Amino acid sequence: MSIEDLINQRAALVAARSSGHLEVEFNSGGTRHRMVYRSLTDIIAAIAAVDRDIAALSGTRPRTFLPVFKTGFE
Repeated sequence: MSIEDLINQRAALVAARSSGHLEVEFNSGGTRHRMVYRSLTDIIAAIAAVDRDIAALSGTRPRTFLPVFKTGFE
């Protein structure tokens, strides 16, 4: 699977997540794929998996934001 296919798949997943639909259609390698997910949590997990695949193919690491909070009691 090429990076372009993964980017198209990610765009379809993000659009489904934004609209609340659980059905996603995208083209990959000239073939049309249709996936039906059980929940938005599954779609979010699929987006994370596609992000990891894109990062692996492009030779970069996925970006992670880790906030640091002070307790206020020092």
